[in-house]
Amino acid sequence: MAHNSTAAAVDPRSGYCATTATFHSKRQPIPLPPNTSIDITTFIAARAHRSTTAFIDAATGNSLSYSAVWAAVESLSFSLSSMGVKKGQVVLILSPNSIFFPIVCLSVMSLGALITTTNPLNTKYEIAKQIADSKPILAFTTRELVPKLADAGVPIVLIGEERVPSDLGGSPTVKIVGTLDELVKADPGEKPRVKERVGQNDAAALLYSSGTTGASKGVISSHRNLIAMVQTVISRFRLDEEGESYRTFVCTVPMFHIYGLVAFATGMGFLVSISSNFY
Repeated sequence: MAHNSTAAAVDPRSGYCATTATFHSKRQPIPLPPNTSIDITTFIAARAHRSTTAFIDAATGNSLSYSAVWAAVESLSFSLSSMGVKKGQVVLILSPNSIFFPIVCLSVMSLGALITTTNPLNTKYEIAKQIADSKPILAFTTRELVPKLADAGVPIVLIGEERVPSDLGGSPTVKIVGTLDELVKADPGEKPRVKERVGQNDAAALLYSSGTTGASKGVISSHRNLIAMVQTVISRFRLDEEGESYRTFVCTVPMFHIYGLVAFATGMGFLVSISSNFY
């Protein structure tokens, strides 16, 4: 009854509801999973894939298959859990577009932890401000961007390195705790692991505005928000239609931005093949 009375109060022309002072979309609601105890990673993993290749590095030609991606997500989430990453904590990623970007994000969110992204072009001061506000317990970054995290006091995992370079391992200003390559090689096997329940209403990402008109501000997106946005992408490109073959999309937007994060790092990339441009 409450739903019907609210709907009746919505102006069909503008979508405005005087009772709640809220504008409502005039489009049909996006279908969401009826199970509220589902996270964005599980939601995407449960979907059917229409190809064998998930991501392609346009610069090198290296690619990741769906099976390789999900094996890496499982291993990395196990490694992060073993390192003490828990639900509600924040993990930072400072990286240009990469075929490994989605693996980090989905692994972190699968644990109920929040992923916070930052622009690789940000200054050390701007990144330090975001770190002070978001309080990450761990950071993923590339060797070239390590100096921007110097003196931040956040443990670092290197992306794109097989092992910790000797010239960084002993640095007094940074604490390198391992590499992504090492963490995804961990074998969860039959080792017992208690995974906290993560639901649609739990926080998934903490993204920051560019600060164009003032101080950069953090905005939390829930798993429900991300699922809804992925469903929007699927609907927009009709990726669920019967007989629709896989398609290749070129990712030219930054994955640290909400558009790149949802459309490519967590959306299309697990339904079609993606060619990522690095810049």
